[in-house]
Amino acid sequence: MKIKANLNNLRDKAPLVHIISNSVTRARLADLVLSLGASPMMAEYSKEVAEITKKSSALLLNMGMLNEDKIEAIKISAKVAEENNIPLVFDPVGVASSSLRRDLAKDLISNFKFNVIRGNFNEINYLARGKTFTGVDSKDDNLSREDFIDIALELQEKSKATVVVSGKYEVIANSHLLISIPGGDENLKKITGLGDMESAMITSLLAAPMSNLKACALSAIFLRQLGKSVIRDNKVNAQDIISKMQGIDEISGDLEILSPSTKFIKPILYGISEGDDLWKIKNAVKAGMGIYQLRDKFADEDELGEKILNIKSEIDGKCLFILNDNLKLAKKYGTALHLGQEDEKISRAREVLGRDEIIGATAKTVKLGIEAENMGASYIGTGAFFETETKKDASRITLESFKEIREALLIPVFPIGGISKDKLDFFRGLDLDGLCMSRAIFSVREDEVEKNVREIIDKLKNL
Repeated sequence: MKIKANLNNLRDKAPLVHIISNSVTRARLADLVLSLGASPMMAEYSKEVAEITKKSSALLLNMGMLNEDKIEAIKISAKVAEENNIPLVFDPVGVASSSLRRDLAKDLISNFKFNVIRGNFNEINYLARGKTFTGVDSKDDNLSREDFIDIALELQEKSKATVVVSGKYEVIANSHLLISIPGGDENLKKITGLGDMESAMITSLLAAPMSNLKACALSAIFLRQLGKSVIRDNKVNAQDIISKMQGIDEISGDLEILSPSTKFIKPILYGISEGDDLWKIKNAVKAGMGIYQLRDKFADEDELGEKILNIKSEIDGKCLFILNDNLKLAKKYGTALHLGQEDEKISRAREVLGRDEIIGATAKTVKLGIEAENMGASYIGTGAFFETETKKDASRITLESFKEIREALLIPVFPIGGISKDKLDFFRGLDLDGLCMSRAIFSVREDEVEKNVREIIDKLKNL
């Protein structure tokens, strides 16, 4: 899967990023953050950090080179960040090397909700399993990708943060998605503080703003795929990587989604109805509709359960079946789920349905989209773009808002709301993940549905 992000938005905003970091790499991190387009503040004196963190758009806590005042500063800034909903990144440098570091990390993870925890294999292994080691470098030559995956998942479950394990492999896990970033080079290990640089990049991108997953994936892509291009004759230095960042306007590259097994192949047509039109649903699936959502706000549980069973028996294995706004029945009948902005929290649904189930969410703003993805949403539906008969009270969003939401997220974003076949040109040139339709699919006669859907999909592919 290819992803990309333009850096011009970040550079235009130049958000303040507060970094409490390792004195060995402090200047390097400041240069890297500046080259990305954010404004670094490297303050770590305990009597001023509260004021600085409160003004910041993201905070990085790096455990390198600790002293009594710095520990106090870390705790103060973490508290201020959490109180003000400021994205918070933790880099547990050398966490198992001393009781001081072990106790500090335990205290931080127990008392604060981190957006991201990033470390090398040994650091994450200690946080996940209590396996001790000394030093700050990770010896991972004999480890497999499965080893990285196992500890990423264990720490994610324990901390509820998005977890990044860096080194020989790069694995990223939130409560739903498990991602691997290909690339890398042994020569990159010659740079002192490369992990510090990655954590600083993640923090800067979170300030854009951006979802946890996308910020982590893009940072890893830059270092493992773009940054390695500066290696010459098996030699590399940090300044070359910073110069590389200064010379680009976009980060783009490849990632591999390891789980869930359900993949969204774009562009996908997503149909929605009340489920009273079984033959229309079957014909739409036959023509290529990839997702179907049953949205019935009025049926009781027995009636809805009967509809679910009837529809599932016809389309299972051919089309992703999603139930709207009913966590109890989604669990009972083993279906995917869609939640609106006012519906049950995504994080709660994720706990009930597990890591692998598809859970969609409605989000009309960048902030809500980021929150949904960070809580474990599989995709976002956003709109309305036009007046709609299905939801007459639906508020509108602009095409510019849609672009901003999609730019901030890693998961697919599907337009919804009043979209008819003759309005598809409105989205021309956007390379859509797919889109949602209701009346445009199901308002025609039963014998016309298949032809209608094929025409919609053909047009969608050629936007």
